[in-house]
This record gives sequence, structure tokens and C-alpha cells, in this order.
Amino acid sequence: MVLRGELVNLRAVDRHDSDSIYRWLNNPDVMRCWGLPSSTPSLTEVQRQVEDWLDQEGRLGRPACLIIETLEAEVIGFVPFGEYKRDSRSMELSLMIGEPGWWGRGVGTDVLETVIAACFDDWNLRRLWARSEALNERAHRLFKRFGFFHEATLRDASYFEGQYHDVLVFGLLASDESESE
Repeated sequence: MVLRGELVNLRAVDRHDSDSIYRWLNNPDVMRCWGLPSSTPSLTEVQRQVEDWLDQEGRLGRPACLIIETLEAEVIGFVPFGEYKRDSRSMELSLMIGEPGWWGRGVGTDVLETVIAACFDDWNLRRLWARSEALNERAHRLFKRFGFFHEATLRDASYFEGQYHDVLVFGLLASDESESE
């Protein structure tokens, strides 16, 4: 399965993606946007996570993590899906452009638009939510552009670079999306 955007394609994660994900998760500049600049997972841990996503894919009948590729098939990021609640048809999403050379080029906008369409139109979800460190204003602007509401502030919920930081929670309902069209 491939989800096609204007600038990127999104495909299900596979085992051969472990090396790229490992590199991104060990890059302090990339991880600072995720509030974890000192994150240093081992390749084995990343491989274990990929296996977990593959297991979830089988149970869910849809990907648990999407790989972001340019139209030329360069792997540049990923969209891991977090907590999924079947009864409420709600799911957490994250978005990482792991290659800094692609930051600020509209890729995040294309990815989020494509993911929202898949979640609401193809996967029959009714609520998406995301967390973002208070310092990541680029992510906040992106979520708000797509109609996500700032639902909560988790005070001092993240600790890095010797300080506590707030984490913001954003939510979008399928009905919000249809009202904005």
C-alpha cells in the first residue's frame, strides 16, 4: 500500500528501514524537535520497534508506521502511530522529517494532509491527536493549519537540556475536518 501525496509517498514501514530510523533517532538536532535530544536508542531497539509495528499492522489491517519517501524514493522520515483506541476510533500520530535538508519545504504539510485523508476516509477513524513540545512552534502551526485544536497543555511534562518543558496536545475530529472544507 502506498499513500500518494503531492511531494511524497507514504508506505508501510519494513525491516530495511531500521537503519534510517536509527540514524534519525540518534541525531540530536532532529530529536530536539521531539523533545529528546539525548535519545540514543540502539539499532537492536529500533529493530525491535519495527518488528512491533509490523506485528501491529497484521492485527490492525493497516500500517502502524508509515515511511515518508520523496517522489524519487528517497527515505526522509516517518509517521509512527501511537495509542489506538478501537472503541472511540481514536489514534495518536507523530510526524518526523528525519532529514533536516527537507525541513521547511512543505513536506510536513503534504504528509499531514495525506495522513489525515487516509485516517478519516480509508481507515474510518473519527479522532486524531498529537503531542508536541512547547518549543516546537513549527509543529503547532502545522497542526493548527489543518484544524487541530490545542486541547491541553501538560505542564513540565518533558525534561531535556537541563529544563522542564510543557507538552501541548492537539486534537482533530473527522467532523472538524469536514466542517473546514
